[in-house]
Amino acid sequence: MMNMLLAEATKEGKFAWVNDLVDAVFNILQPILILVAVAGIIYAVVVGVKFAKAEDKSQRDEAKQKLITVIIGVVVTAILIALFYWLSLNIGDWITNYLNNKPGNV
Repeated sequence: MMNMLLAEATKEGKFAWVNDLVDAVFNILQPILILVAVAGIIYAVVVGVKFAKAEDKSQRDEAKQKLITVIIGVVVTAILIALFYWLSLNIGDWITNYLNNKPGNV
């Protein structure tokens, strides 16, 4: 994936480490973010069932508040995953452009 994005910089092998760094971060964070999102969705289902089974108003209000918090958490996690993918597609180019345009590089 990143090989195509950094093709110009890595033709000569000048900044090949950038590609390796971005791939390593991507490979570490991707499964973690997906696991967090799945755990949040499962917890939302559990809290939703508790909300549906609540018999009195205090239990319903407590489950409702937890459900709202979980939904916000899942939405924030989804936004972070999207941001992470966008950054992973662009950060290699940014670093390479910075290194290529840095004073002292010829």
